[in-house]
Amino acid sequence: MTPPRNGRGHPVPHVVLREVRAVTTRARSVLGGDPDPDVPDDFPAAEAALAELAERVGELAAAGRAGAVLDLFIEVSDVRERLRQARLDLRVRVHTQVQEALTRLQDARSVARLAECVPEAVCRLGFDRALFSEIRESVWVPQSCTVLGDPAWAAEILRIGRAESPVLDRTVVETEAVRRRRALLVTDAQREARGLPCLVEAARLESYVVAPVVGDDGVLGLVHADRYVQGRQVDEFDREVFGAFAQGLGIAFRRTVLVERLHSLRTEVGRFTMTLADAMDRILDTGHPAAPVVGDPVVPPPGPVPVRSFVESALTPRQLEVLRLMGDGRTNAAIATRLTISEDTAKSHVKQILRKLGAANRAEAVSLFLRTQQGRATPESA
Repeated sequence: MTPPRNGRGHPVPHVVLREVRAVTTRARSVLGGDPDPDVPDDFPAAEAALAELAERVGELAAAGRAGAVLDLFIEVSDVRERLRQARLDLRVRVHTQVQEALTRLQDARSVARLAECVPEAVCRLGFDRALFSEIRESVWVPQSCTVLGDPAWAAEILRIGRAESPVLDRTVVETEAVRRRRALLVTDAQREARGLPCLVEAARLESYVVAPVVGDDGVLGLVHADRYVQGRQVDEFDREVFGAFAQGLGIAFRRTVLVERLHSLRTEVGRFTMTLADAMDRILDTGHPAAPVVGDPVVPPPGPVPVRSFVESALTPRQLEVLRLMGDGRTNAAIATRLTISEDTAKSHVKQILRKLGAANRAEAVSLFLRTQQGRATPESA
């Protein structure tokens, strides 16, 4: 069942609304007409009512009627000023709420968690229903939804939306929001037929705002919101506020993506560091220098260090065994058969040997090995 429409946007503060209705009642007693003081509680309606009264009272004052008419004109003007100030206060307060909502979202440490928190943050801005959805190759995929006081309905909206997963075409306002990259206002979704049909039906949308969330690679999603539970329509001010929030949300998503990448990088660096530390521990435990795991070919230290020492320190025992077989003229296949390993493994050993010895080819590596057997060359002559 559709709740009654109680007004548009944020309601006028009770104190100011009482003043508006009181001066309206007095004005009608002076001017004549319907004595009903029930001015709607939204800013546009209250402003329109006071503007009409000011015009009528001003006409009477200009016609020469003074006394009560003049006093009424001053009173109407005073109340209009207080209403204007109340709207300014509202703008300041709501924009502060936008900043606070975006600040809370900074606690999300992953994109998935951020997407989950978006609807709740939207509802802190005065809306009572909110939906965040992703756009995957023009397909609309709802991710999270909040309906204040009715989580079951929120779950149902998500279920229907995910089951439909419609493609955004040019007939729906959501596509326009993506194309223009700005928040849009829909005032009568049931009649305009501009919204996503499955969403309009599941959520019984009437008046709502929709805004794109822009990431580094374009529009990554959409946010919808309305005031259905309150029985209020959204207005242009809501669209403005919602657009500001969506812009900040895009920045939050870009930041969170970067944080995720940094965490991933830190994890990889940590794994590499642990691997290197383990290798160094093994070296220290055995008391022998180790062959480098990564990096440039080994450059032997200056001085008369024997080639035998250089080769043996650079290669693992298995690689030395492969090098000896290479010195015997064995092919990769023959080496694999001799050592009972695969030919690919044999090839890998050969590549590592060439890299560690700084040899350009097998012949150069074998030549260096043969010199170690003779025990009469130095690295400089190699």
